[in-house]
Amino acid sequence: MNVPALTTDEPLLEDLTAAQREAVVHEAGPLLIVAGAGTGKTTVITRRIAWLLMSRRAQPDELLALTFTEKAAAEMEERVDLLVPYGYVDVAIDTFHAFGDRLLREHALRVGLSPQFRVLSQAEQLVFLRRHVFDLPLGEFRPLADPARFLDALATVFARAKDEAVGPEEFLAYASALERHSGGAPADEALRTQARRARELALTYEAYQRLLRESDAADFGDQVLLAIQLLERHPDVLAAVQSRVRHLLVDEFQDTNFAQFRLLQLLARPDANITVVADDDQSIYKWRGAAISNVLKFLDHYASVRTVVLTENFRSGQAILDCAYRLIRFNDPDRLEVKQGIDKRLIARGARIGQAPRFHVFDTVSSEADWVTATIRGAVESGARRPGDFAVLVRSNREADLFLRALNVAGVPWQFSGGSRLFAREESKLLISCLKALADPDDSLSWYHVASSALYRCPMADLAAVLALATRTNQSFRAVASRLDQDPAVPRPTASALPSSTPPLGGGPDSVVSGVVSEAGKAQLSELLADVGRLLEESRRHSAGQLLYRWLSDRGWLAALSLAERREEVAQLQTVARFFTQLRRAEELTGGGLPELMEHLELFQAMGNEPVEEDDAWADRVNVLTLHKAKGLEFPVVFLVGLVHGRFPTPQRRDPIELPEPLIKDFLPAGDYHLQEERRLFYVGMTRAKEELHLTCAYDYGGKTTRKVSQFVLEALDLASPSPTAKRSSARELIERAQPRSPLPLHQAPARQHILRLDPHGLDDYQTCPLKYHYSHVLRIPVLRHHLVVYGTALHKAVEAFFTRVLAGPPMDEGELLGIFERHWHSEGFLSREHEELRRAQGHQTLRRFFARQQDHPERPALIEEKFKFPLDDLLIVGRWDRVDRHGDEAVIIDYKSSEVRDQAAADRRARDSLQMLVYALAWRTLHGRPPDRVELRFLETDVTGSARFTEDDFERARTLLRQAAQGIRAHAFPAQPQEFACRWCAFQSICPFAFQTR
Repeated sequence: MNVPALTTDEPLLEDLTAAQREAVVHEAGPLLIVAGAGTGKTTVITRRIAWLLMSRRAQPDELLALTFTEKAAAEMEERVDLLVPYGYVDVAIDTFHAFGDRLLREHALRVGLSPQFRVLSQAEQLVFLRRHVFDLPLGEFRPLADPARFLDALATVFARAKDEAVGPEEFLAYASALERHSGGAPADEALRTQARRARELALTYEAYQRLLRESDAADFGDQVLLAIQLLERHPDVLAAVQSRVRHLLVDEFQDTNFAQFRLLQLLARPDANITVVADDDQSIYKWRGAAISNVLKFLDHYASVRTVVLTENFRSGQAILDCAYRLIRFNDPDRLEVKQGIDKRLIARGARIGQAPRFHVFDTVSSEADWVTATIRGAVESGARRPGDFAVLVRSNREADLFLRALNVAGVPWQFSGGSRLFAREESKLLISCLKALADPDDSLSWYHVASSALYRCPMADLAAVLALATRTNQSFRAVASRLDQDPAVPRPTASALPSSTPPLGGGPDSVVSGVVSEAGKAQLSELLADVGRLLEESRRHSAGQLLYRWLSDRGWLAALSLAERREEVAQLQTVARFFTQLRRAEELTGGGLPELMEHLELFQAMGNEPVEEDDAWADRVNVLTLHKAKGLEFPVVFLVGLVHGRFPTPQRRDPIELPEPLIKDFLPAGDYHLQEERRLFYVGMTRAKEELHLTCAYDYGGKTTRKVSQFVLEALDLASPSPTAKRSSARELIERAQPRSPLPLHQAPARQHILRLDPHGLDDYQTCPLKYHYSHVLRIPVLRHHLVVYGTALHKAVEAFFTRVLAGPPMDEGELLGIFERHWHSEGFLSREHEELRRAQGHQTLRRFFARQQDHPERPALIEEKFKFPLDDLLIVGRWDRVDRHGDEAVIIDYKSSEVRDQAAADRRARDSLQMLVYALAWRTLHGRPPDRVELRFLETDVTGSARFTEDDFERARTLLRQAAQGIRAHAFPAQPQEFACRWCAFQSICPFAFQTR
């Protein structure tokens, strides 16, 4: 692709500081950018990417940028997209694990996996271990009274081993050496015990890795460890990757572990073009394997490295920066500043002094939380601040509870980083209760929860009566509810007879003793019993997810949520969507049936409680975050709370089973490394503040002990007295504290510049019906997979795998092709078991014909599942081509379809009218400077191929449609466009209030 080089660097460099510019225009060789807090490191790394590309020092496919989270990678990618023209947008910006995963799938057979291997999440790993607990050579770590007791600890040990690039062979070698050493010391029982445990762990680790390979699976750590082994054991692969990656850039290098640094060393030779951005003072992930020593090791390994130090701070005033610097110097002499003789003291841009940090001490934690809340509310009511200007930073999730309650009472809107845990949310608790009620008729609390929920809205007084009678007579809630029609005079208990756990009754005191369960209550309970009975009958042939979806859909709950307009309602719907995503993954692991799922319910809940990266473009609310979550963010006003010894710094906690120290390759500092890490975390919290920083604590957090002020406060503020006088609440303040306040109005957060991404499927959805786009891409309402989708996906994956193998690897035989089809088959959406089996047999026949054709007339595509993206105004069009064939200068874009089109004219018409194929062709036209010679739709069922050629008028029509869709999406214009055919096949037909207008 021909894109002109930059004629001048000024557009990219004009607003940079001298140090930033020096880092951006570094010509060649290793570069270490020491970037202090708020010094614009993301700006520097993205400008460097743009400068390398636009000055023709690198081509897009020669550059690789690595970071730690998908969110950070997406932000970096978006910034680069805004900086560079269309010819350069296809830059590989990945997380370490995503890059490793891509490398492994490209060379999967060399590591004993298929290209379709499954990556287990942390909780899925526990499900896997539980299923194989008796296949592992465990002894001491599998007590027969509780065989699963140590599985979580074992998973942690395996993960830590992979962080240190320790495979089973190295672990076994260590265990053998320890055994030899212990054999010479018969009196040393402790050493023999250590050797025995090491061998048990090593053998279990070896068996676990073998079971993963046999299941065609890998875990999170394997994405890096196996990539290292691939490059170390296959020199041809290493040489190919090194020649491809001519420029390597790494963000947050101080957070890398040993294995990640080893991967970087393999990718970039000692004299290679590698740029890393690091700040040792912000290394806060030792607990998950981060090796702060990697920064020093980088300087040793890349001896010709050039170091650029960024110290001009764009965020905070000098008063805050000086206090933070005073604090972090207590980590000397183990800091990079001392070891390398550089100056890391941050200087506020424009010499702005700003307000000094303020320290507030209270008698109780309640007073602390109330003062923080009152200060925020007062500033908002005066018009001086918005709620979103404030951040309350806590050391751990559980320490946020009291502050969240205080904000609630004060009517101050908030959002909590810890709230991303799926099963902590009320909607998830209801869905779990639904599953429990289906699986266990005697689970009275789950039945009570479902009956009282929005699904049935049974009167609370009636539910209290039924539950109380069930408790008094040792019956289940369901048993009592099922007798209401036969014995309508089930008495309501008196207030004194109610158990203490019974929720408050509705309807006033008279309703408690007024006779019988109401007619409305009986009707709702009768519906609940009937629904559960019907769903249990359907459980013979449907998965747990299908049963739950039918239940929610039949009760109209999904339809009600689909009308969501308020942010809270949208959040509820997205929680339900995440729940079904996790449920589907759990079903794939456990078999899908209700009994199998319930057997692993606890681990399924753990899957949902894994942290999820969420969009931080929230509504205008107070931000309550853990300090780890706050890293990389900034706020005008920061409250750093709970600053007492024992909470911050926290005591060091050890894992139940630890990776043996000789296998850990990070060298620790001379000082107390845990205390140093806690101090760095405090430093990160302080440097989030732009204008105001409030440090708060209390002497009473419950218990008998009076708490001491954190040493970090004394260090940062240079305080001599460890026990300042506390602010005490008056009696009147204590009484008024519980008085609820009217809620502050909730406003949308200020809009930020971003690129709207649109793919061909999204465009097609918006053109078909904007409301469908809203349901699918904005609200992300969960849907059951239609059997046509299941069938088409399984066929598509098999064909994709076949041609991937054609391009790289030994030929695939027919049995393997059918095996891939089976691996991607899901028993979902079919009319009956017979329907499913007939459809599966049809898929086998189709693939056998496909395989026979390829044996007779082999084809070799140029590209398979190739991603593309290109900008159109402020819109980014993304997607992937199924297949591209090149014959000389001729380019043909091919897409596979599973529908049964038998007529050639109809096939050509489908290709010609396909908006998807038109956008695919436009992408090729934009990125390669000329249109494809034709596009083809290949119908696998009938062996018919439809083809079409697109003109410049067609491409202009596509651009117009894309712009119109983007305009509507940005304006939140999602009107319904009901049409008979479209509504008939729409996945949201059952919940859409407009679908039936066509009937």
